[in-house]
Amino acid sequence: MHIYELPDKVNNFNVYDGKTRLIGVSAEVTIPSFEPLTDTLNVAGMAGEIESEVIGSFGSMKIEIPFENLHDNFFTFAASTNPVILRGSMEVFNTQTQAKDSKPIVITIKGRTLAIKPGVLKKGGKGQPSITKEITYIKITINNVAQVELDKLNSIFILGGVDLLEKIKSQI
Repeated sequence: MHIYELPDKVNNFNVYDGKTRLIGVSAEVTIPSFEPLTDTLNVAGMAGEIESEVIGSFGSMKIEIPFENLHDNFFTFAASTNPVILRGSMEVFNTQTQAKDSKPIVITIKGRTLAIKPGVLKKGGKGQPSITKEITYIKITINNVAQVELDKLNSIFILGGVDLLEKIKSQI
């Protein structure tokens, strides 16, 4: 029998500026899509066209980090180029033992601030400010193993443990 750990849910997470300083609590952060740059391939002998990706090259990637309310470090965080680190704990089921366990998930993002939304002032409510960053670097690690790493400025793209740009870089 194959033992499999079934991902269940993220139990909790925090948002950090750099590695140690908690910069605020967010209820939900949407991780951006990896959408490669493409060109249309339509040549003689083909029965139509296809979108062909440029290996390791991606379009603009942004992440909006929402907060519950303004706080002392909100604008300092907006001005910072420190990495944004999302640290969470994901619950999993062991399909053989039926026991639950948890695995760490860490998402590291580097980039520049593109938008600052201070939110609203609402009596008895949340202001919902947010900061949007243009991503130049993103790494997703699950259970201490890097699953994807994209460094646009240094031409690095590793997916599932495979450096997809290694051969290309060796040829130029």
